[in-house]
Amino acid sequence: MRLAYPCSATPLGQARAWPYGSPEHVRDCLELLIMTGPGERVMRPAFGSPVREMLFAAGNGPVAVALEATLEAAITQELGHLLVLRNLLVDFDETVAALQIELTYEVKATGKAVNLSLSKGLP
Repeated sequence: MRLAYPCSATPLGQARAWPYGSPEHVRDCLELLIMTGPGERVMRPAFGSPVREMLFAAGNGPVAVALEATLEAAITQELGHLLVLRNLLVDFDETVAALQIELTYEVKATGKAVNLSLSKGLP
């Protein structure tokens, strides 16, 4: 996973910022929201998702459905002004103890549909 929110470095070492609402900016915001745990940010304690906590909840089924609902609510609340969530799928791979999160969303600024695949495993 590479994050460039709100800016990153170019190959020449210069600062580069993504334009607000661009597909890159929206992707970085989504990754930041999903990989941040609630309570991790001092000034915004409700920001984030329980992905890390769900790594320790066994299996798919009701746990995956609960995480999908929680993620969908968090994404809609925090990033609903930037994107339209089209599809969200959470799967727990028990062989490697990792959560696989598959998202399909539309960037409102461009109308472009984007597929994003994230994985969070035990350290």
